[in-house]
Amino acid sequence: MQHKVYILTGVIQTGKTTSLMQWCESKEHVQGILTPVIDGKRMFKDIAAKEMFAMEAGERETNVLKVGRFIFSVPAFSKAEQIINGSTNYSYLIIDEVGPLELRREGLFAAVHQALQNQTSPIILVVREGLVDKTTAFFNIKDPIIITKTALGLL
Repeated sequence: MQHKVYILTGVIQTGKTTSLMQWCESKEHVQGILTPVIDGKRMFKDIAAKEMFAMEAGERETNVLKVGRFIFSVPAFSKAEQIINGSTNYSYLIIDEVGPLELRREGLFAAVHQALQNQTSPIILVVREGLVDKTTAFFNIKDPIIITKTALGLL
């Protein structure tokens, strides 16, 4: 049986993650990663454990990923991948966000790929507007259901 893949999309910084955070509070057995910005800093949030950790690299950190003006911590991405890979018995698996890093096989690429290959329940991928077609082609996602934040309540 093929499970559904939802792609939550919209313009950058229009509340996709905030909407997902609120949506998760009303659901049971949701797992995965959210990427809120807290006090101007990009964070990872383990949905199941409700724990946050920094996505951005510290000043002296040398094991980093660069995207535009952002410098991210490779160990933080590794921890986020472990959370995604360790998710089981979920009603929804959320991966926020699939973007330029993943499309160049970095960031959460391996976890996204594995989650899609071993899918046991619906997955929600957050993909910014303009990258949806590239993402679905790159990860070979057949018949995704494209939604906006206003449609979350229908899930």
